[in-house]
Amino acid sequence: MDRMADSRKARGGGVCVMVNNSWCNANVVTLAHCCSPNPELLALKPTRTLCELHEALTQFQVQHWDLLVFGDFNSANLKCEVPNLYQHVTFPTRGKRTLDHCYTPYKDSYMALAHPLFDHTAIFLIPNYKQKLKQETQIQRVVVCWTDQSVATLQDVLDDTDRYMFWCSTDVNEFTEAAVGFIGKLVDDTIPRATIKMFPNQKHWVDKTIREALNSCTPAYNAA
Repeated sequence: MDRMADSRKARGGGVCVMVNNSWCNANVVTLAHCCSPNPELLALKPTRTLCELHEALTQFQVQHWDLLVFGDFNSANLKCEVPNLYQHVTFPTRGKRTLDHCYTPYKDSYMALAHPLFDHTAIFLIPNYKQKLKQETQIQRVVVCWTDQSVATLQDVLDDTDRYMFWCSTDVNEFTEAAVGFIGKLVDDTIPRATIKMFPNQKHWVDKTIREALNSCTPAYNAA
């Protein structure tokens, strides 16, 4: 920016900014300029750097969606070029400025903590989620206790049942409903039930025998 007549200064040659072509290929956008008796301002923004970074990240995202981008971005904001990435660093990383950024495709997925160890503040990311196992509480469930004794008791009751009382029905649907309902009533009366505690990571079919079998394999697994 050459010094203009608005500056009312007779000496000096104005403001000159030179940018290395190997860094941004001279693709620079003028953000602001001012030439007055007090300040002479020229604000520039190199655009080629972010464009090349956008092209590289676009290729990475096609192959790997779980992408984490870290770096010293200074005044650049990657969010402008890649809107589907989110910045998680909200505190200054050098002095009073937030120069170091951490981007991921998931909004509010990480919590960034500051560790002032180096020239720039070290950033520690913690996943900002809770495991489902920790969120859910244990529940109580009523289960049927099928033991050899209870099954034998049910068989004796069925042997003593007069099956001919169901044959008076001429409709097959009524016969089926009556027979199934009667057997269900016998099961409720003869098979004992128990209330157990269920945990979120435990399947309903996992009983004491299965847990004992799994626990018996643990020493052999640890010794391998």
